[in-house]
Amino acid sequence: MTNANCMHINISSLRAEQNDEAVRVLARAFATNPINMAVFGANELARNEVFFRAGIKLMKGTNLVALDGTRIVGVIHWVRSPQCQVAARDKVRVLPQMLNGLGIPTTLRLLSWLGAWGSHDPSERHFHLGPIGVDPHAQGQRVGWRLMEEFCKELDREALEGYLETDRPKNVDFYQRFGFTVCAEAQVLGMPNWFMSRSPSCRLPE
Repeated sequence: MTNANCMHINISSLRAEQNDEAVRVLARAFATNPINMAVFGANELARNEVFFRAGIKLMKGTNLVALDGTRIVGVIHWVRSPQCQVAARDKVRVLPQMLNGLGIPTTLRLLSWLGAWGSHDPSERHFHLGPIGVDPHAQGQRVGWRLMEEFCKELDREALEGYLETDRPKNVDFYQRFGFTVCAEAQVLGMPNWFMSRSPSCRLPE
């Protein structure tokens, strides 16, 4: 594991030539998430890469990376509503890639997952967070913290609600430290999921 004292993290905008590296980071970060395993199988890096390679094309709004030197160690994306709802034409555009890379059963599970999450989106104007992922070797070194600070600063500048979904209990505690509270819970593909929101008036943690 990289020594925390050796990491010098800079936050910058994601550039197009970094997309492939960002996809690999996200795949490694999410491969062991319960909902990802329910959809793609346990530690299925290749299938997660297919998902994020298609998804990164649809990531409108703000895309930032955390860099340790020139290496990406974290990725965050957020978008203003209603752009967080994927347009039908965009779904049609990436569907062949999903079917070719994942097959029909996995693609159907994926659509069920995303449909369940989409049904909980707030009707109020908001910034929608996701994905946010940190490469496993860099986790526990405040990379995610730095990325969340950027998101919360944007929420406060724009005076908008923040919204996110998570399927990891420990992430609920993490997001609560940034002022997020659980606004709903649901089982998705048999996995517990939490839906969280944040008022723009919340203060960033020390």
